[in-house]
This record gives sequence, structure tokens and C-alpha cells, in this order.
Amino acid sequence: MGRFTTTALTLLGALLLQAIFAPSLIIFGVTPNFLMVAVIVIAFIRGSKEGTIVGFIAGLLFDLIGTMIVGPMALALTITGFVAGILKEQIFAHSWLLPITVLGVASLVAETIYLIMITALGFPMSFFGALATRALPGVLYAMLIALISFPMLTKFLRKGSSAEANTFKRIT
Repeated sequence: MGRFTTTALTLLGALLLQAIFAPSLIIFGVTPNFLMVAVIVIAFIRGSKEGTIVGFIAGLLFDLIGTMIVGPMALALTITGFVAGILKEQIFAHSWLLPITVLGVASLVAETIYLIMITALGFPMSFFGALATRALPGVLYAMLIALISFPMLTKFLRKGSSAEANTFKRIT
């Protein structure tokens, strides 16, 4: 399989999980964001250019299957995919702990950007209340999902690479 195929299949799988299973997996009022986890892992493996493109597509898909307006998650995941892709160049992990921690930080960035956009668009909510009750638990949920899926996703995404990635080599 090529790069495009493995990336597209990863994104499709995350979309199906988001649309079909995420509404049933609500914990403490927080729904998992499988698309965000997929974007961050793809950006880790493939870099900032692909992370940015996949982030925009995944964010747009997230917005389209949701009930909010289209655009905020597309912007949040575009920025997050870019930043996570840049971190690919800087991180050389010998265990799973550093990538999962960076994924947590990247998901916090995405959730914060999303909340800023929703607040700026006039949705009636408390920014700090939503940060405490939605974003932070969402980050923990994303880290839990990543603990389970990260090794499998990195192995699958590397199948589509012509060259072995330099980061996270010992994980898979």
C-alpha cells in the first residue's frame, strides 16, 4: 500500500469510529475525538505538510458530521496537524511516553483553538467552564485512545512510507 492509501484508510477508519461509535462512548459528558488522534499520529509519522492537509480534511469531516457550524474544528485540526508535524522533526522517542504526552499537548491546543472559535462565533458558553469540563477531559480521553491505538497506527502508516521514519522507531 502507498502513502496515500494508508493515510486515507486511517482517516476513513477514524471517521467511521467518530460517526458510529463515539456517540456511544461518552464518559462524563465528553465524546472521544478519533479524528483528532488520527491527525496527530499521521502528522507525527508523515510531517507537517501532510499533517496540515489531513488536519483540514479531518476537521471539515468532523464539522460536517456534527451539529455545530462548519469551520472551527477544520481550523483547529489544520493548525494542530501542522504543529504536530513540526514536532516530528524535533522528537526522538525511545518509548511510548513522550509521543503520548506530546499528543496530549497537541490535543489541548486543538481543543483550545476550537473553544476560542466557538466562543468568538457567539455560542453562549463559558470559555473557562468549557475548558475545564470539556477540553481537559477530552485531552485525557484522546491520550487514552492513543495509548491503545498509537502502536498499531504507527505500524500501519509506516507500511505506506518509502523510507522508515526516524522518530518513534522503538515503539512498533
